[in-house]
Amino acid sequence: MRAVLGLLCLGFVSSLSIAQVQSSFFGMHVNKLSSMPIEVPIGGMRLWDTGTNWFQVCPSSDYTQCNWERLDSWLAAAKRSGVSEVVYTFGKTPDWASSNANGDCWGARPGACYPPRDLNSDGGGTDEAFRHFVEAIVEHNRRLDARVYAKIRFWGIANEPTVKFFWRGTTAQLVRMAKDASEIIKRADPGALILTPEPAANSRQKATDAAIEFLDEYLSKGGGKYTDVVAFHLYANAVSEHPVPEDVSRIVGRVKEELAKHPEVAGKPLWITECSWGKTEDTNWSREDEASGFLVRFVVMAAWERVARIYWYGWDVPTGTLWWQGRSLPASEAFKGVQKWLIGRSVSNCTDRDHVWSCDLTAGDYRGKIVWDEEYQQSSSYDASGFTTYKLINGTIGGIDSQNHILRVGNSPTLLELKQPVSGRKSNTVSR
Repeated sequence: MRAVLGLLCLGFVSSLSIAQVQSSFFGMHVNKLSSMPIEVPIGGMRLWDTGTNWFQVCPSSDYTQCNWERLDSWLAAAKRSGVSEVVYTFGKTPDWASSNANGDCWGARPGACYPPRDLNSDGGGTDEAFRHFVEAIVEHNRRLDARVYAKIRFWGIANEPTVKFFWRGTTAQLVRMAKDASEIIKRADPGALILTPEPAANSRQKATDAAIEFLDEYLSKGGGKYTDVVAFHLYANAVSEHPVPEDVSRIVGRVKEELAKHPEVAGKPLWITECSWGKTEDTNWSREDEASGFLVRFVVMAAWERVARIYWYGWDVPTGTLWWQGRSLPASEAFKGVQKWLIGRSVSNCTDRDHVWSCDLTAGDYRGKIVWDEEYQQSSSYDASGFTTYKLINGTIGGIDSQNHILRVGNSPTLLELKQPVSGRKSNTVSR
């Protein structure tokens, strides 16, 4: 099945098939300005749940009165954290523009999930309310000093249109909004990238089905004309017992299979603009370090599937939490560690056998292998022949005995390399 899927998707990912992981691969969500600057390096940020939605910055139809102060604070904070380009996703219609200002949004702000009132269900209408907002934010962004502020260069059309918290309109309306936004944005910044609306997929089958069906419908209705990046959300969350980060491969594979039916997006990059294990209280983990293992495995799987960028959700929220109540959690160190492993290298040939996964890591003459046991609280023997050194994600380095080259590998991945070990930092993986 994997081979068949690979053939179906060859055209879609051919330009990315030997891509090395770039620093821009590692993006982040931060929801509180007080959490900035964050304590891990990041190559990008996405603004969502940051108080910068349409209804928050332009609450009236007089766009000369928009309040850009909070948006500017986020863009300045991103710049101070080394990020020059951010993702801004449109969403949350203001009351004055909503087609149903008091409409139910499943407990979210009433009316915000409904399309603008001047946009018909078939995509007809003037769409002036949305167009004027796009013009206002694009012009404001254009005027910002790039020495002080990160710039919005990546524009998402809608957040999770498959979830009724966020969207109660039609796909045809989103295609029209993408058309209008693209014209305005590209006129001001030809190098800007337009993302598809970002449906939410996760380990629960129905959510993944809905996300794939949405992308198919969006592209079938002409959305591919206005697409530079295919974007979606992916949460490898617990279905029965524990989250399974290897679900990344299964879900991304299904997305690619669907996209292969749409030649208009062939070769365009895949971005996961939200991702994590979901709510921590639903993980059923017994040890704090299990989050670290999950994060590394998730990232490796996404890199293997040639996803060009991920945006972890999030730094300072109860979903995928890396920092909480003033302290960094162990998973934040894993986020730093996996960057050291992957940046400038390519992940390939990921295979699993008897619950043990291995992935090749290469760059020029460099050759490494990342291995782990997918079972929680377990470890397995692994034949490390041909390698001289192992590294753990916490920075521990040890040597591999040339005579007895069997290692115990656990839930948190181990990197095997052809290097001499650094003295004084040897450690062993935990055995069953």
